Amino acid sequence: MLIRITFLGTGAGTPGKDRYLPAILVEDGSRKILLDAGEGVQYRLFEIGISPLKITHVFITHLHGDHVFGLPGLLATMAMLGRKEDLVISGPTGITNFIRSSMEIVGDPPFRVRIYEVEPSTNVKDVINEENFSLQCISAKHTVPDCAYSLSWRTYVGKFNPERARELGIPVTLWKRLHMGETVVLDDGRVIKPEDVVEVRSSGLVKIVYTGDTAPTETVIDISRGAQVLIHDSTFSAIEDGNLIWNQGHSRSIDAARVAKEAGVDKLVLTHISNRYSDPELLATEASEVFTNVIAARDLMSLTITS
Repeated sequence: MLIRITFLGTGAGTPGKDRYLPAILVEDGSRKILLDAGEGVQYRLFEIGISPLKITHVFITHLHGDHVFGLPGLLATMAMLGRKEDLVISGPTGITNFIRSSMEIVGDPPFRVRIYEVEPSTNVKDVINEENFSLQCISAKHTVPDCAYSLSWRTYVGKFNPERARELGIPVTLWKRLHMGETVVLDDGRVIKPEDVVEVRSSGLVKIVYTGDTAPTETVIDISRGAQVLIHDSTFSAIEDGNLIWNQGHSRSIDAARVAKEAGVDKLVLTHISNRYSDPELLATEASEVFTNVIAARDLMSLTITS
């Protein structure tokens, strides 16, 4: 399985010349998932050639405007383009009222919106369980309820059986997707699962954690254990007063690095970067003193994870 992460917006609070507001696109082949939907998210999608109609899920961390004000416009565009497929939205307490209020302005869409409203807690909560994909939430440490999300994919390792695939009449163009752990639907409506054509020997877990806005906290460490990628709030530099920053519900570069080190993640990505820092590499350099495998996100930067 190949998972691509594209940072559509990496700023904090207000948009900047080179940083749009928070939004991250995660693609796994069959899904296109938005993590937060800051103002301007549609423009970024168009820049990378992704139609709003292709978005399958939107996971909102919290209801501060810089993380959610792009959602009403996105819903309106989907409606104007005639979307028919369901859209899955998850968010903390209040997300249902926010979406309903938005629809009162933009009108009821011609598609179903499935909302999963979560009350974040210090215990990990299961939110969504789909074919080979699951979403969990735990409370981050911010000034309003904030879901730190864990996105997990179960992948399969084994030998592909082409003879069996031919017997089932599966087009060759779908073989790779099945071998990578995806379930596919044939033109005649038959559902083919990976285990139908793959001799599964073992399975593994791909895990991405996204904090939204947060001060350093044990809950984020807990949900991040075993993650390949941790995307963490890094609003400020290490030179700033820690207590002041934490009281605002944010983190410094070194705070994010300490969380990554304690959780034992593979890679740390710093985002939600204040416009006071023209070069985000400053923050990455600071964090690397604590945790070596770290990068500072830039708008339209992409990462890939393979399993």
